[in-house]
Amino acid sequence: MDYPKQKDIVWLDFDPARGKEIKKRRPGLVVSKNKFNQYTGFCLICPITSTERKFDTYIKIKEPQIISGQVVTHQLRSIDYTSRNIIKIEQCDILTWVDVLEVLDMFL
Repeated sequence: MDYPKQKDIVWLDFDPARGKEIKKRRPGLVVSKNKFNQYTGFCLICPITSTERKFDTYIKIKEPQIISGQVVTHQLRSIDYTSRNIIKIEQCDILTWVDVLEVLDMFL
């Protein structure tokens, strides 16, 4: 993969993590713009969890293809994708994407 694209759902390593931060290898949703990702070597990513929570910052994937679960918007992270063993899985569906942007807009 040359660089992750906005709306990509990818596998990556979230370790090391501290405290209540999501850990381990798991899927995540790339939310940063393509130019940022391409030129910095970083991307902004929200982890995806299979644990269902009823809280506004957990966004259920509406039209799962391969990955199902919830996007954890309050754990948005900037990561160096060259050191996180990142692999593209699929593209996020538009209904989920719109909901993620709406929630991120509340606290960004």
